[in-house]
Amino acid sequence: MKRLALLKTLITILFVLCIITLFFAVPFILVVAVMPGQIPFNINGQPASQLGIETILVMLGIAIGFAFFTFALYLFRKLLTLFEKKKFLHDDVIKNLDQTGYAILIGYGICAVALFIYTTLVEGSMEIKFGISSVFAICLGLFFMVLSDVFAMAKKSKDEN
Repeated sequence: MKRLALLKTLITILFVLCIITLFFAVPFILVVAVMPGQIPFNINGQPASQLGIETILVMLGIAIGFAFFTFALYLFRKLLTLFEKKKFLHDDVIKNLDQTGYAILIGYGICAVALFIYTTLVEGSMEIKFGISSVFAICLGLFFMVLSDVFAMAKKSKDEN
């Protein structure tokens, strides 16, 4: 159980850092959209006043995708709390595993679509960038969903016995 406590601590730290990032990112995007002249530094090598609406929408899309990843961390923290209480085959465990998988996949999907639309509109090239991080995000989301199904089958088998 030492590993579970360590994992929960690391996930909690990561969750807090993500919340802090979102806390500053969303107002920053709003300031860039409403008052771009107030930003004293360059974004992607351009002054903020010269950014187009497509850049602001991509930043907003990535922030929304990041919010889904943060929500997945929140659900994973709840899951680890249930594991600490020795509730392994509880309905909330199955639900949290499934929702965590969906949150990861939706977050990745939103970020990927936002970046695809940006490269298509701004750079004029229809490129789908599919690297190891993409495969990892999709596999991680599907892993949580499959794990949810495994836990559901185990709970059903336990209830039948």
